[in-house]
Amino acid sequence: MRIAIFHNRYRLRGGEDEAVDAQVELLAKAGHEVRLFAVDNGEEIRGVGGALRAARRARWNPTMSIRIAQWLDGFPADVAHVHNFFPLLSPSLHHALAARGVPVVQTLHNYRLLCGNSLLLRDHRPCRECVDHGPWRALRYGCYRGSRAQTAVWADATAYHRRRGTWRDCVDRFVAPSETARRVLVEGGLPADRTRVLPNPVPDPGPPLPPGDGAVVVGRLAAEKGVDLLLDAWQTLGGVRLTIVGAGPEEARLRERARRLPNVRFLGGVSRDRALDAVAAASFAIVPSRAVEVFGMTTLEAMACGRPVVVPRGSAMAEPVESGRTGLVFEPGDVTSLAEASRALVEDPELAALMGEEARRVYEDHYAADAVCAALETLYASLLR
Repeated sequence: MRIAIFHNRYRLRGGEDEAVDAQVELLAKAGHEVRLFAVDNGEEIRGVGGALRAARRARWNPTMSIRIAQWLDGFPADVAHVHNFFPLLSPSLHHALAARGVPVVQTLHNYRLLCGNSLLLRDHRPCRECVDHGPWRALRYGCYRGSRAQTAVWADATAYHRRRGTWRDCVDRFVAPSETARRVLVEGGLPADRTRVLPNPVPDPGPPLPPGDGAVVVGRLAAEKGVDLLLDAWQTLGGVRLTIVGAGPEEARLRERARRLPNVRFLGGVSRDRALDAVAAASFAIVPSRAVEVFGMTTLEAMACGRPVVVPRGSAMAEPVESGRTGLVFEPGDVTSLAEASRALVEDPELAALMGEEARRVYEDHYAADAVCAALETLYASLLR
């Protein structure tokens, strides 16, 4: 099968970029002919001029349409799988594919089709105003990067393609990485009969090592990720080791906040291998996120390492976790609840180790590469039939 994968990379590499690269590798190893068409915000949006060009073409990028058509001339794909398309690829990509009769799968790694900041979060609290009232509501708050001008670019493109019927006419299947995300996306208007749940591939880090010490959190250091909540919780846990892996706009503020907390260390932005080493060196992982996440990549990477996970109740990150069996849940945004769940694993390392063993089994049975690859192949084959 010839599979074309399309992705607009972010300025700062994150979990979505890693998921795309993992999918390319997974399908190639399964014997498919896979090509990736990728553009990079960091390379193609430079200076004020580059930003203005990207803004003008977010609704429809004619230059990209030509590039994509030429690329497809050299690689006549059987199926196309689109990941992020904003802002450089633009939905002109979907029309170009549909015009050639190529079946299109669109994975939604965030809530960009529904929400100006893609997180369903405003002022650190869940927000559904754009879901309930439409994309132009985001302009009131400047939800995209705190800028009304940039928010207007998103709202214009989103409203235009809703009116044009792009998602109705040019996408054969939508893929949500979790049931939580699927439910929200369908509530926001996506067709339920064409929206599937399919987790992102999570590469196997290898056989788990014996449990380490303390806790670890991995992720972008931004307000929605809730690391500040974790530091507040850690004030009640004495000198328990906490390792924070990641970089982002809140890094300096979080480092200052943690300065007086003993045994808290920051590794900064590191490679995936180094991040997994940090997970393996801990007894358990924590995902303190405030956001309405679409997928628990960090949850599953920890489970793959044989570590239990502390996650917010009712979230996508909690879907793989059975509380008391493969991890523990806490009430979202509740520092006391987060501290109590963490303390339970700190004070009972034997329980943490048993949960970690079970977490690894759940990963192997449901989220390992072979299971995800088989599901992808089944999805593609259904479209070709």
